Order: sequence, then structure tokens, then C-alpha cells
Amino acid sequence: MNSHRHLDEVGKTNIASECLVIKDEKVLMFKRSETAKKFPGYWIGPGGHIDENEDPMLAAIREIKEEAGVEVGMDSIKLKAIATHYHIDLNETWVSFIFLATLPTHQKVSEENEEGKAKWIPLKELLEMENVFPPSKYYFDHVLNDKPGIMYANIRWQNAQLVEVLSQRVDING
Repeated sequence: MNSHRHLDEVGKTNIASECLVIKDEKVLMFKRSETAKKFPGYWIGPGGHIDENEDPMLAAIREIKEEAGVEVGMDSIKLKAIATHYHIDLNETWVSFIFLATLPTHQKVSEENEEGKAKWIPLKELLEMENVFPPSKYYFDHVLNDKPGIMYANIRWQNAQLVEVLSQRVDING
């Protein structure tokens, strides 16, 4: 008998997009407000929930515009990972579509808003920063280095810290 449960039986399921945007060896990151309900104060790639009339790519493009004021075209973005993150402490699963975008020209970010602030961070500095959201940082090597294929992962987290990687593979045909 199989003891595995469906995702919707494990707790709340959230579907989201996140995008790492690169230009001139800098990565566009978004610092979540210190008063945010979930994951306060962490730096993360722009992203968020997918609205009912969107696909994951359109959601990523919209979120980049909303959170950072930066415009990304459909020809500048590609899917790099799909992940299932179970946050034990929240009893929530996040199904995340992780994209990489490269910009042909530099764009300034918008001012800080109630959700947080956006900033272009030099890649070397970003890799050494302490307050990067661990589930986002998990994909940096594959996404920021634009390695071939789409990564698939199923990971458990507790208080935003890695507990267990249940599976991880890369489809090089993706």
C-alpha cells in the first residue's frame, strides 16, 4: 500500500514564478519587507503568485515589472527550473517555476514599496550574501550559469533552511 499523499493533501499549495534577471554581471534581486507575513527580510529573485489568467512565464514578467519596475520581453526569458518546496513549519508547499532573463540594456529599478525594494547586485557580492532566501540560492549555480536543461527538484525546508532533498534531476532536452 502506498503511503504517499497528493500535494493538496499535505497542506496549502501555492503556485509561483521567480526570475533571476542578469545584466552586466549584476543580478536583479528583491528584498522582502521586514514586516512581510512570509519570508521577511530575505533577498529573492522577483516573483510571486501566478494569477488565474496567467501562465508561469507571464507571471514572472509581471512580477518583475511590479516589484522592480524592470521590463523583460518574452524573447529575453527562459525556464530553468521547476521545484516543489515543502515548508514544514508553514505546512505549505510551493510549486515554483524559476526563470532566467537577460536584458539587452540596463534598466533602473523602481523605488522601494510596501512589499520591499529591488536592487541590482553584483554577481560576486550576491554569491557571498548571508540574507539570500535559501530556496532561491539553491538554484543559483544552475540558473545563473545558464547550465543546459531544466532542473526539477523536490525539497523539504524548515524555517527556510534545507532539511532534505527528496529528488533533483536535470532534463537536458528541456
